[in-house]
Amino acid sequence: MSLYSAFYSSLSGLSTNANALNVIGNNLSNINTVGFKGSNANFGDIFSSSLGGTGTAGNGDPIQFGLGVQVNSVNQNFAQASFQSTGSALNMALQGNGFFTLQTVKGQQVFSRAGNFSQNNAGYLVSPDGANVMGWNRDSTIGSPTYGKVNTSAALAPIRIDAGATASASATQNVRMGINLDSAAAVGATLTSPVQVYDSQGNSQNILITYTKTGANTWGWAASVGSPATITSGGSGTLAFSSAGNLTSPATNPVIGFNWNNGTTAQNVTWDVLNADGSSNLTQYAATSSTNSSYQDGYGSGTLQSLTVDQNGIISGTFTNGQVIPLAQVGISTFNNNNGLVQAGNNTWGQSLASGTPTIGLANQGGRGSILGSNLELSNVDMATEFTSLMLAQNGYQANSKAITTANSLLQVTLNMVQ
Repeated sequence: MSLYSAFYSSLSGLSTNANALNVIGNNLSNINTVGFKGSNANFGDIFSSSLGGTGTAGNGDPIQFGLGVQVNSVNQNFAQASFQSTGSALNMALQGNGFFTLQTVKGQQVFSRAGNFSQNNAGYLVSPDGANVMGWNRDSTIGSPTYGKVNTSAALAPIRIDAGATASASATQNVRMGINLDSAAAVGATLTSPVQVYDSQGNSQNILITYTKTGANTWGWAASVGSPATITSGGSGTLAFSSAGNLTSPATNPVIGFNWNNGTTAQNVTWDVLNADGSSNLTQYAATSSTNSSYQDGYGSGTLQSLTVDQNGIISGTFTNGQVIPLAQVGISTFNNNNGLVQAGNNTWGQSLASGTPTIGLANQGGRGSILGSNLELSNVDMATEFTSLMLAQNGYQANSKAITTANSLLQVTLNMVQ
C-alpha cells in the first residue's frame, strides 16, 4: 500500500464528517420548526483492500487495509416531540403514530407532522404553503335529518368549513317542568307557569300552563297560547296526588297539539310529567307553589360561532343556538417504513418504494395516534445531543486533516531521498 492510499482514506474521512456536519447544521437550523424531525448520519467503512497472501502467524488471517469511510445512511428520528398550546382552534398536534395527509396546489399527496393549519378565503383547511388538509366532510344526506353526518366511508377530500354555515331549527317535541303545588293552598288557588317552545321554523312560542286546586290532593291544569295560535288537542287535564304528595295521575305523559297559524307545521308536544324511570316532576308538598326548573328540546336556527377539534380529529362547530355539530374529520396516514419517506420541503414528506403506500384512516384507530386540538408538535431536535455530535464530527474532521498532513510530510521525505 502506498502513502497515496492514506491520502484518500483520510480524504473520505473529511468528506464523511463534513456530511455529518451538514446533517447537524440542518437539525440545529430547524430547532424551532413546527413538526420537524431531526436526522443523524450513520457511517460505514469502505470495502477493504488486500495485499494478498496470509500473515506469518500461521493462522491464515488475510492481510487487509481499509480504504476509508462513507455515509451509509441518514436516518430520521420520528420520536415524539413536546407540545405547545397555541389557542388557535384549527392548530393540531399528533400524539403517537401517523401523519396529516395533505394535497399540494399541484395535486401531489404529501404528509406532515406540522398541524399549523388555517382556513383560506374559500373556507378550505390548509397548511401554511396552501396545501389542502385531507379528510372527510359532513354529508347532509345521511345520518341525522337535522345535522347530517361526517361520512368517513366516502373518498378522501379537501376539508372545507363554511364560515357562514347554519344549524337548522328543530321543533320542540318534549317539555319538562319541576313543579311543586302547595298542599296547604285553598281550593281555587292557582299557579301559572310559562314555557318557551320552538315551532318548525325555529320561531319562539310561549305556552302558559295554569294549575288550579280543585280539591284535596287534586289539581286541574289548562294550557293556553296567544293569538293567532290555537291548541288543537290535549290542552287540559287533572292531576292527582297521594297523601304523601306524590303524583298518582295521570299515568302517562299528556300530549298537547298546537297550530301556530304562521305557516309552520302543526306540532304535538309531550309534557313529561313522568320520567323514564317512573319518577315524577310534579309534587304536592306543604311549600309555596312554584316552578323550580324547566326544559324543552327545541331550538331555533344558529350560525357558526366557533370551532373545536377533538382527539379523534373531528372538527365540530358550536353554533349560536347552542348546538355542537361535527363538520369534518381529519384523515391520518401511516407507513410501514417511516424512514423510507422522501423529504419534500415545507415540513412534508412524500411516499417512496421504500416507505410503501400510506394506510389512511381515523385517529385513535389502527395504531394511529390521537390529536390534540389548539396545540402544535414542536421540533424533536435536542440541542445538547446535537452539540455533542457537533464536537465529535469536528474532532473527526480535524483528525483526518492531521492524517493527510502527516502522509504529506512522509511523502515529502520520500521525494527528498532522490536529492
